[in-house]
Amino acid sequence: MRTTVFIFLAKIFFGKEVFEMLVRLYAGEIILGKIQLENVPNGLRPRVTAYLVEMGYIEDAAQ
Repeated sequence: MRTTVFIFLAKIFFGKEVFEMLVRLYAGEIILGKIQLENVPNGLRPRVTAYLVEMGYIEDAAQ
């Protein structure tokens, strides 16, 4: 719940740049093996997944 509120407020106050920074931060943590995709907040999970597919770290499940 707190994470969802934080993401919502970050989008409002800081704009898209902070949102994209959070996406890259969580993607980097996944790449380093510190967290799993399931640990990413629901509001960021689709974009983090898309970012990882775009960068070639995971396979696209839709194919």
